[in-house]
Amino acid sequence: MKKDLQVWFALFVIMTFFAANSVITRYLVLLGRVSPFLLTVIRFVSGLATLLILPSVRPTIFHHDKPNVSYLPGAFFLGAYAFSISYGYVFISVAAGTFIFYTFVVLAMTTYSVLVDKEQLTPRLVLGQLLGIAGVLVITFGKISSVTLLGVLLMAGTGVSWGLYSAYGKNFTVTFSYTYNSFLILGTFAIISSVALPLLGQPISTNISIPNLGLALYMGMISTALSYVLWNATVKKIPASLGGLVQLVVPVLAPAMGIIFLREQVTTSLMVGGALVLVAIYLVGSKR
Repeated sequence: MKKDLQVWFALFVIMTFFAANSVITRYLVLLGRVSPFLLTVIRFVSGLATLLILPSVRPTIFHHDKPNVSYLPGAFFLGAYAFSISYGYVFISVAAGTFIFYTFVVLAMTTYSVLVDKEQLTPRLVLGQLLGIAGVLVITFGKISSVTLLGVLLMAGTGVSWGLYSAYGKNFTVTFSYTYNSFLILGTFAIISSVALPLLGQPISTNISIPNLGLALYMGMISTALSYVLWNATVKKIPASLGGLVQLVVPVLAPAMGIIFLREQVTTSLMVGGALVLVAIYLVGSKR
């Protein structure tokens, strides 16, 4: 019982960080006028810096293997997620974007769980998945905010890539190794790209204020790097399908944060969809 409570508490903390990441990204690319490419570089290079420090602080806990080809798919999924979410929030609001994002997270992780992990597709699991997706659809198409086709496509790609990144991490015994090496590969790629693009005649906008830089660094070092370490450790303890569905809490938290910080609207569809999501999580997560 105590172990179950610890897992659920960890999941709540992680989902809060994930929701904050969506709001911060939308704020920086839309109101802060930070280029999506620059934001992605700052986020994951600073996140890598945090992961490089952790082994020297607690080497017995944060130990990792050397990078090899087995980490490349995870780094690719993480990179696809990183760039598509930064560009996606230019074209879609936090509420609508988050709902579409996590709809595809659920689909990706459930498909992976059934096909790869051979998880049994029980009626309770199917009902939970359907209710969760129904909740997201109610919120998404409830006229909360404008939705563009490009924004939908980018956030769909964000959800699929994040779902596959999360599910693929279950293959690694040392979860910190997976987080560390996927960040190492992506961070290295981001650094090389930021140097190479200007040399190829593609200048990178660096017009970013000190407060916005601090916010981007916080997102990279705390609510991205540290939450990913905790997420990859926690997701191994639960079925991949539940790992996908529990993330539907974020479409409830993120709009609430958007209402408070970005003054986004409250609608009946948001409340109804949120209720469906919570019922779905209960159905999948409870044992009775």
